Amino acid sequence: MSASAGGHEWNPRLIEDTCDEPEAYLQPLDGYQESDLVSLEEAIEPIKSLFRNLPRDAWIAKNALKNPVNGLTPDEAAAIHLYTMETRTRSLYLILNEMLRDRDRRKLQPWFLYLKLFITALFKISPCSVKVLWRGVKSSLHSKYHRGQRYIWWAFSSCTLSLEVLEQPMYLGKTGTRTLFSIECMNGKAIKPYSYFQKEDEILLLPGFYFEVVGKVNAGNGLHIIQIREVTPPHVLLEHPFVGSSTSIAKLVIPLRSTPVNIHPNARWKQNGITVAGGNGEGYGNNQLCYPWGLYVDDDQTVYVTDTCNHRIMKWRLGETSGQVVAGGNKRGRGIHQLSDPFDVIVDNGTDSLIICDGSNQRVVRWPRRNGTSGETIISNVHCRSLTMDENGSLYVTAAGDDKVRRYRRGEFQETVVAGDNGSGDRLDQLSSTEYVFVDQHHSVYVSEWQNDRVMKWKEGAKQGTVVAGGHGRGNSLEQLACPRGVVVDQLGTVYVADAGNARIMRWSEGATQGNVIIGGNGIGKRSNQLHGPVGLSFDRYVYLTIFAKKADSAKIDETGSGCGSGSRSAWADG
Repeated sequence: MSASAGGHEWNPRLIEDTCDEPEAYLQPLDGYQESDLVSLEEAIEPIKSLFRNLPRDAWIAKNALKNPVNGLTPDEAAAIHLYTMETRTRSLYLILNEMLRDRDRRKLQPWFLYLKLFITALFKISPCSVKVLWRGVKSSLHSKYHRGQRYIWWAFSSCTLSLEVLEQPMYLGKTGTRTLFSIECMNGKAIKPYSYFQKEDEILLLPGFYFEVVGKVNAGNGLHIIQIREVTPPHVLLEHPFVGSSTSIAKLVIPLRSTPVNIHPNARWKQNGITVAGGNGEGYGNNQLCYPWGLYVDDDQTVYVTDTCNHRIMKWRLGETSGQVVAGGNKRGRGIHQLSDPFDVIVDNGTDSLIICDGSNQRVVRWPRRNGTSGETIISNVHCRSLTMDENGSLYVTAAGDDKVRRYRRGEFQETVVAGDNGSGDRLDQLSSTEYVFVDQHHSVYVSEWQNDRVMKWKEGAKQGTVVAGGHGRGNSLEQLACPRGVVVDQLGTVYVADAGNARIMRWSEGATQGNVIIGGNGIGKRSNQLHGPVGLSFDRYVYLTIFAKKADSAKIDETGSGCGSGSRSAWADG
């Protein structure tokens, strides 16, 4: 049970079980994501025999949180609350974390329904924007962790924002054998709004936390400090939960280039980026780009780039200094092994392939994602500018200088016009010079128009659209756009636009009559807070927003946010 002292409740998870983490590499947590998203009562049914009175505790958890924030359902919020509850016998989090550290992954199967609900809730929470977290244990781990080596924590790990909290006698105190972890973290989840411990700023690290030991020191008086930094693993260690759900509670569809996280509409974005692709001058080398135009960021934060003038698709893993050619790269041409001015690319995980706008060849091609040497034409006679795909596999395509958006259902060659096609113009039933297309979970189509300086939303089956950004003539006021390009929309309906002519990224909340500048707007240039003709946009599952610039040879990435629970990360290109 929890106790309190000095104004703090005792949260034993802050010093729990770090020493029990196995040194061996285990199988990643996989399989739970295929489970249905069910109520909390249903989720605990397979595991209730492990506890004294789990249905009662679940009932308490559901009634403790009446109005959950961040778009969580009552059941999702209650799953977090249940995890944080202390009981007289062994608490749920203790047994769950033991199972996560066990080599026999079959023991986790009864937990899959609960894990689906719990991890779905955590993925909806924005990553904490505070860089340094703290975690402690009352034992010496100095000899277990070595500088420069990388390790995995397989269980959920609780951390705190406050070093002073861990100095309390109920935690580490100031004497005795102790190990303190200083953690540079990208993806911690602030769970205080849902926790049983309302006085503690608890940050939860998810299973498969992969990190490198940066340094360690013997601080004296029995205290060892180990500094660690989260790094991106070479393979996914925790599958995201948003697949395989056929539930009455919710089926969460994550549109391509969007994010499962509910980003606060007023989240503040930091203004300086760091390079994640290119940045070595314009050229043909594997560490260079030439007119990068379109991009896609995969679940493991791998960036796929249309290296337009080099007639190839490049793959850049996070942290690497050079990319890899994964399509084209055989000079400009019409052969099945060649591309000509590719403008956009997406990943089709269902077929493990790339789908590419092969612009000057007037075709859309499918290319094997791994070790592919040639592509297959799936759509012909379209000067493809931008494309996306919905959860049913239907492709949505815009063409250069066109006035409509086309849809191609999987396996069909006949197009259906889903927006525009009433002649070029600025009426609500018209489009002019379509650029980028985005399709949300309701199959509403968002399309940017270079000529009309606006972004339009067309609901499925609508005869006309509505203006969701710009539409007040070309200019640089907060009501205006100038040659908008890339567009993405988050789970709350907030529209993000690459305002190319104004060298900035704009955010327009749903129903807003004007936007606000979140990145750039500092003139055209190469400084870390400037853009030059931003074009492509893409979120990833960790709320990184990646931006490529039309007249650039690099892309940049930076942590942003307005505090824990509403933080975001951005990645963007400069000129």
